[in-house]
Amino acid sequence: MDEESFNKARLYNLDKSNFGFFREIFSIFQKVLILWILLASILWNWSTKITDKYLGYQNEVVSTIVFFLLQTAISAVIDFPFSLYSNFVIEERHGFNKYTLKFFLWDTLKKFLIFQPIISLLVGGATYIIIRYEDQFFFYLWLFSSGTAIIFMIIYPSLIAPLFDKYTPLNEGSLRTEIERLATQIKFPLKNIFVVDGSKRSSHSNAYFYGFFKMKQIVLYDTLFDKDSPYFKKNQPEEKPETTDESEKEKSTDDTAKKTDEKKASGCTEKEIVAIICHELGHWNHNHIFKNLVISLVNLFFIFKIASLFYNDTVIYHAFGFYGENNMPRFIGLTIIIETIFLLYFEIYNFSMSIICRKFEFQADNFAKNLNFRSELINALIKLNKDNLSFPVYDWLYSLLLHSHPPILD
Repeated sequence: MDEESFNKARLYNLDKSNFGFFREIFSIFQKVLILWILLASILWNWSTKITDKYLGYQNEVVSTIVFFLLQTAISAVIDFPFSLYSNFVIEERHGFNKYTLKFFLWDTLKKFLIFQPIISLLVGGATYIIIRYEDQFFFYLWLFSSGTAIIFMIIYPSLIAPLFDKYTPLNEGSLRTEIERLATQIKFPLKNIFVVDGSKRSSHSNAYFYGFFKMKQIVLYDTLFDKDSPYFKKNQPEEKPETTDESEKEKSTDDTAKKTDEKKASGCTEKEIVAIICHELGHWNHNHIFKNLVISLVNLFFIFKIASLFYNDTVIYHAFGFYGENNMPRFIGLTIIIETIFLLYFEIYNFSMSIICRKFEFQADNFAKNLNFRSELINALIKLNKDNLSFPVYDWLYSLLLHSHPPILD
């Protein structure tokens, strides 16, 4: 990495760190305020009144759904200015933001509207299970949560993600041929290869695969391609017609040079893209996704089991403003317990998962290396780090505990 790229990455990560620090401080004050005014009990009282008004009777399942709809709406309003600043100030300053304000507002609203019915179904189902099975709910809630998580992993890429982005099959050509040849070589059950128009939101690049059994599909972000690729050119701003005015010509040249200097995207060659795909398929070869899923499900069972020992404790409900035996919303009580009692456990769990994921990344790198993609993968990682302004220097302990993907120097 040259000195110019190093300084750009340093400034970008300083901006993100300062913003993250401010947001974390704000979050602490927000949580203190929520506890002080007993917001959970206030929202619950509103929820029961709304349910009683429109149903004519009390129903804990419906009231709990209303509670979480109100909560997510409030959270969306609070988070909106932070998201706006992150995209239109920080990302814009460093040449990544591709949003227009109109598109950003529509994208945010669409996400909110699409996910509310999904949240309602999950909350309603979980609340019913807790009421139906009482002290033995943890096992059935775990089955329900595990099943919905797996179903969501299956339907999200094919049904939900296309609502936000356009997925175009990769054209026939040398790149598709090389990827298919690689898949055949390692017996990866490849069904299709897509290019997603991630450039309409950001110039950050990515690649991944999804699917179960014989339905594996690979997705490449259009920002991953270099300037010689038709996918790169297709998403660049149209060139303005040539002007005969010398002053306008000079101004246009200066503006172009300035923009080029602000953000030079090199992209990856076809061989480097194949090397990146090989790294991703290394995760499949080593069953990393399955292992992560098993760890997550075991962790979820442990959390539900421990939480089930406390969810009927009136002291906890009283502490958050829920008074009276008939004013103990069980699913809300469960979420309060998980968000408070398990704080230290979650930190330890996240540290452990970061270490495990780092090991998985190194295994995937070695997989690509063993298939003779060593030099191409090195070049691709250097380009990706440069294009995404990833800062390469971190304290080893900080990196070990917080970076699931190790910095390039590691």
